[in-house]
Amino acid sequence: MDVGNDSSLRIDEQVFKNLFDKFYQALCVFASTYLKDDALSADIVQEGFVKFWNKREGFDNYFKVKSFLYTMVRNDCLNYIRDHKLRREDLSVVESLEFYTETLVEEEAYRMFYNAVESLPHQTRQVILLSMDGLKNSEIAGQLGIAESSVHTLKKIAYKKLREILREYYYLVFIFLLNK
Repeated sequence: MDVGNDSSLRIDEQVFKNLFDKFYQALCVFASTYLKDDALSADIVQEGFVKFWNKREGFDNYFKVKSFLYTMVRNDCLNYIRDHKLRREDLSVVESLEFYTETLVEEEAYRMFYNAVESLPHQTRQVILLSMDGLKNSEIAGQLGIAESSVHTLKKIAYKKLREILREYYYLVFIFLLNK
């Protein structure tokens, strides 16, 4: 089930699991832009999903859920920063609508790009992920136990598939890659 296309949503345990799987990682990265602490960010996102579960009856479509999750994580991060008097370079910057919007667009691009990468066949996905980690073709070949020419071919296949999958979202991928 693709929760992204539901115009009317009944949130049972399976739909909740799908939403969690779809947004958890992106929300953690989003929270980390505020908190600069991955473990704390994960805690806030998990608590957010608990809050969402408790309020799930009030949501009738995917876009309301998505908006609630991002807004709630942002607010919880800002509350944590204020309550614990965390030192930030400028709290007014992270509280601004501009920071929120830029961060949200970046995280959406991140989520879309990694969903596209995850849809690639296993070995092709491995090659792309290792390449994104900065490994050269020869290093990838050695790590995966395949020929360097195979790495080159798998990269070409991956780029072609990613272009097809993301053709409508090139502008978001461009934003993601600029900020990487």
